[in-house]
Amino acid sequence: MDAAQQVTERHQRGAYLVDGATAQQVPPEPPWTGRVQLAFEDRYVLVTANGYEWRARPDDVREATADERAAYDAAVSRRGEP
Repeated sequence: MDAAQQVTERHQRGAYLVDGATAQQVPPEPPWTGRVQLAFEDRYVLVTANGYEWRARPDDVREATADERAAYDAAVSRRGEP
């Protein structure tokens, strides 16, 4: 089993991941946190709290911290309110 397969097996649908490739230096922006919608050998399809989907490479992602997961869930809760 290669490294990419190990990553996709570790992060299944619904897992919270942070994509380091989305961080910006200028203007300063933190990396995006998303939940796994699909996991392929060479990429993930993640979705932000506001519903934006994007592709992320396994080498660019890490598991979200408890604070990052809580912020994501809070944003989803706010989004559902009228």
